[in-house]
Amino acid sequence: MNQPQDTTPAISVRSLVKTFGRGAEMITALNNVSVDIRQNEFFTLLGPSGCGKTTLLRLIAGFELPDQGEVLLHGKEIAHLPPHKRPVNTVFQNYALFPHLSVSRNIAFGLEMLGWDKAKVTATVERMLELVKLEPLANRMPDQLSGGQQQRVALARALAPEPRVLLLDEPLAALDLKLRKDMQLELKRLQDETGITFVFVTHDQEEALTMSDRIAVMSNGLIQQVGTPHDIYYAPETRFVADFIGDINIIRGEVNSTSDGSMQVTLAGDLEMTLAGTASVGQSVAVAIRPERSHFAVVGAPETLSARVTDNVFFGAGTNIHLMLNNGQGFIVRIQGQESGCKPGDTVAIAIERDAAKVLDN
Repeated sequence: MNQPQDTTPAISVRSLVKTFGRGAEMITALNNVSVDIRQNEFFTLLGPSGCGKTTLLRLIAGFELPDQGEVLLHGKEIAHLPPHKRPVNTVFQNYALFPHLSVSRNIAFGLEMLGWDKAKVTATVERMLELVKLEPLANRMPDQLSGGQQQRVALARALAPEPRVLLLDEPLAALDLKLRKDMQLELKRLQDETGITFVFVTHDQEEALTMSDRIAVMSNGLIQQVGTPHDIYYAPETRFVADFIGDINIIRGEVNSTSDGSMQVTLAGDLEMTLAGTASVGQSVAVAIRPERSHFAVVGAPETLSARVTDNVFFGAGTNIHLMLNNGQGFIVRIQGQESGCKPGDTVAIAIERDAAKVLDN
């Protein structure tokens, strides 16, 4: 008989509040934040500087204590436990390797402090070196390693004690672009192979979209939206999420009629579409459309927006065509891997893909 699967979240935070300072100088870093992080998932906290993502990570790690709320690990309250008593490990942007210890000794040090026997330490170090592909560098010192290699040592050291959760605070920020992209794939591979829950903090949207099973987008101490990378990118729930993740067209529309959770909306005074939503007739709404979800059509064709080309911006894999709609709003159409054939001043028609337009909550 199959055993029922344990669906208890790896981490649950409940109504967390964290402030810094007092009186007029008080800053609310987290404002009644609640979220569940599933077992064995790569979960990312994404947002701009000061949004509260690192504070939330530090509360889970035990480096900060909440003013209010709970932190649960696999259903057990841990907010009262000091960091060294929590079965979690943290990898920081500064890898903090011991400069006087070799790669293998850096990995072994924490295990020895935990009282592991020598044979188990040796076997674990060998397994970690294999996992992060550093076996040939076991006897090198940290100053003989590249930035990416140092990061792998820090990861191996953090993974060696077999924590139930690994917390990563912008660990790729100091790497150059190509190495950062390589390490994104490496981190996801490590998470898949170990089955450990990874909680990753970043302000980089591409990093989050590339690696994550789910993403929590944060702003001003609040979680704006939690979802898969596809949901966050193509179905943003708020204007902040839509604006923060990649390029987006946000244009105004007016509601003409409503029916059973849908509404007829006229976009930019030009194109009528049926969209999901419950706004009132006559209300103005913000509608988000990704640049790659629209294309050029024959001028004068039905169900299109009319616009004038203002600029072409080539970015390697394609070109962003910047346009001005009839009502004066800007719009971008993205053409992948080909010449657009458009030049500034041209009049064009824009067709929007079915289900590409999303009404934003605010």
